[in-house]
Amino acid sequence: MKELKNIMLLSDMDGTLLGDDMRVSSKNKEAIDRFIEAGGTFGIATGRSQVNVKPFIEGVSINGPSILYNGAMLYDFHQEKVVDVVTLEKEGLKDVMKWILHTYPEVMIFIYTKEESHLLSVKDLADESILKDHEPYVVSDLTRIEQEPWVKILLAGIGENLEEIRRHLEEKDPEHYRWVSSADIFLEILPAHVSKSTMFPRLKETFGEEIRIVVLGDYYNDVEMLKEADYSVAMGNAPEDLKALAKDVTGFNYEDGVAQFIERLLKGTVEI
Repeated sequence: MKELKNIMLLSDMDGTLLGDDMRVSSKNKEAIDRFIEAGGTFGIATGRSQVNVKPFIEGVSINGPSILYNGAMLYDFHQEKVVDVVTLEKEGLKDVMKWILHTYPEVMIFIYTKEESHLLSVKDLADESILKDHEPYVVSDLTRIEQEPWVKILLAGIGENLEEIRRHLEEKDPEHYRWVSSADIFLEILPAHVSKSTMFPRLKETFGEEIRIVVLGDYYNDVEMLKEADYSVAMGNAPEDLKALAKDVTGFNYEDGVAQFIERLLKGTVEI
């Protein structure tokens, strides 16, 4: 077994570490355990929050910091504390949220503060499967959270409506915000210049320049981390243009593609 003490492996969740059944397979869990035993540092890099992600990572060994909210937060699951966070400039967004609620009442709005997810939309109009996937959440309104820092906004709906909202955001304030899609039905609003690679310098500062950051991802919210990591791996189920960005390609998420790559690392057949 190769020693991996200078390797930090960060895995995306949906479409990567999670199978199509939205679970981390036993093969992936076992491979992560062996990776850590070999001296590696493992964390996740996801658009999910620290609260929402916990049911999905039960039984998964995480011994390093994790990137949450698509790059807006660095979180330590072992100590259960926020290491670093970038928040939204929310003043301009309040009117946008009111406009969405009025114009597209069927679009679901989740606003994430540092500790909670707040559903602003009318719950009776919400998609139950999306609600379940984003538990726990609090049914809320703008007045309740206007004094709290906002970390991320997630909009869920049909692509046509989300595209109209994206164009509206571009026209209103293209400088202070960034928007990414983590799936066809989601549009996420983040602080400007935030991506899953935003916390890489902080990780290098903490763990030393000799640490090699290796990432696995499958969708367009993973673009920056695939480009900027020391070594990048696209899943077999990733779009072809994402595979072209990565230095390596592994199996599909439902084929334990994460475990497949880790096994190659342990055998020493990958040059990082």
